Amino acid sequence: MRLKIDTSDVRFRAGGSARPKQRKGADALTPDGRPIWVLPLTAIDGGRNTSETIWVEVAGDVPELTTDDLVQVHDLVYAPWVNREHKIVRTFRAAQVTPADPAARKAAA
Repeated sequence: MRLKIDTSDVRFRAGGSARPKQRKGADALTPDGRPIWVLPLTAIDGGRNTSETIWVEVAGDVPELTTDDLVQVHDLVYAPWVNREHKIVRTFRAAQVTPADPAARKAAA
């Protein structure tokens, strides 16, 4: 099951560069052949005054992000699954992660 996350009150900062997701020692691909990238994001919840680093998977072109810049996360979902050790694995996926527009950057500065 995939649960869509309401990100309207959350800001995101790039926590580093995207890297290819690995599966069985090779770069992971979607069923239609697009590469899957994993990137660290810091989610900042201003209403609760908290932050958390999450790892988000994105398929397609490599997200070109600058570390510590604000980013826009499109269609973020939580998709947990159970691994072979019968443990729940947290997985976050997004349709796209892009640099925030210049107006949002100035407002957060």
